Amino acid sequence: MKKSKYLLGGLIMSGMLVLGGCKGADGQEPAKDAGTEKKEEVKEEVKEEAKEELKEEPTTVPEDEELPEEDEIGEDEQEGEDEELLISTYEQYYQIISGLEDKWDQYNFVYFDNDDIPDIIVSSTELNMNGLKEYKIITRSRAGAEVNEDLADGVASAGGYRGDLYYVPQMGILYENTHNAPENNPADYVYLLDDGHLTLYATGHTEVLDGYEGPDDKEHMKWFWNDQEVSAEEYEKKLNEETMNLSGDALSSLFYVDKESMLGRLEKTIN
Repeated sequence: MKKSKYLLGGLIMSGMLVLGGCKGADGQEPAKDAGTEKKEEVKEEVKEEAKEELKEEPTTVPEDEELPEEDEIGEDEQEGEDEELLISTYEQYYQIISGLEDKWDQYNFVYFDNDDIPDIIVSSTELNMNGLKEYKIITRSRAGAEVNEDLADGVASAGGYRGDLYYVPQMGILYENTHNAPENNPADYVYLLDDGHLTLYATGHTEVLDGYEGPDDKEHMKWFWNDQEVSAEEYEKKLNEETMNLSGDALSSLFYVDKESMLGRLEKTIN
């Protein structure tokens, strides 16, 4: 009977210790060892770092998220600007051509240089006082439409000049091959289109020597390029370099439309 009381009393004491959170006899919690405290400090640090990471914005685009495409609106704006520039240039062309004398009755759209706006070669079926065919070249500069004048080729009525003008499409090159009286020896002139202006860029000429028999007689000529004496071979090489191997189209052989037709073409774009 006494053993049962002692056993019951032991069980009650054990239960009280468990329910009391394993407090000591004085009712206080037992002191934590150094290892336990360190673990809890580490846990707190990890929690704080996790909170900070959640606050930060992502710095990269997720792999499954599509990147934005090229700005199509920007392309549309560029096309709009190009169209406005074309219309503005054509309006200036229209005003220039409308003011030309009636003798200027031949017109041709060409791409003289490498921009996207056509230039216009103007000519006349009426020869000038020297019997030569005249030309104007209307092109665009940063300041607006420009007119290049005083261009002519053909055979002079007095026989002092024989020449042809050529332009190299999209290269901005105009060159003139000539033969001059009385010896009929060759000379060449190369012009470059720079911001709407034709500028003389290079020249070549020859002088005849005793025994000269004609333009095919290269041995009896002195050859000069930009006023410096060169060999006939060097002259030909430089001329080919500056004219894209003489690849131009003759202005006299172009297909031309009349003034009314050219104005009509310009008006369609303007309106």
